[in-house]
Amino acid sequence: MSNDHTDDVPEWTPAADLEITDPAAVEILWHLEKRVHLKPFFGQSADLASAAEQLHVSKTAMSYWIGRLVDVGLIRLVRVEKRGRHRVRHYRCVADRLRVSLKEAPLASYEGVLDDFTQRWQAQARAAMARSLAKQAPDLELCIANTGEAAGLFTTILPRPGRPAPPDDFIQYWARLWLTDDETRQLASELNALYDRYAALSDKTRKTVPTLMQLTHVRESQR
Repeated sequence: MSNDHTDDVPEWTPAADLEITDPAAVEILWHLEKRVHLKPFFGQSADLASAAEQLHVSKTAMSYWIGRLVDVGLIRLVRVEKRGRHRVRHYRCVADRLRVSLKEAPLASYEGVLDDFTQRWQAQARAAMARSLAKQAPDLELCIANTGEAAGLFTTILPRPGRPAPPDDFIQYWARLWLTDDETRQLASELNALYDRYAALSDKTRKTVPTLMQLTHVRESQR
């Protein structure tokens, strides 16, 4: 078994940053349901029992994944703790940050790549926006129209006539803009600058209002 080691563990320090190129390790990292088993070992060491508890999986399943992660070189044994007649092995990820080239993605499409890394934020943002809509419901209405496009009916949320515009608890724009190449580059530059400006002000230890921010700007294919 890959995680059957002796008590004599060489001293070892994880890398701060590491690019992963081995195909077997890359395959694990590109799939959310597989790479989640790395979570207990990032930035800290964990034994089988604590890792299984954190991930809410059985010790048998966690033992399998520890063996597999060791085999592909994503985690390493860091120490063996003696507890009576038992020896408890502790493992840690080989680096505090792992990187994989996009060209190595074994997914069916790059849309899958986007879904993979945005799903956490999308779920949080949708829940926050739903709460905001519920709070502002008396001042808003859902507007439905037929645009004639294959996608179906067009819907949007607007202030009700005669009501004051509610405060912007969230801002979300979807729009197709027709711009020149220079204007498109300028828009991207200004959006990047906006993010950089407020990211520099962010201070989790001293400021009390968490805000989710998403900026999307992409050239649309003209097929």
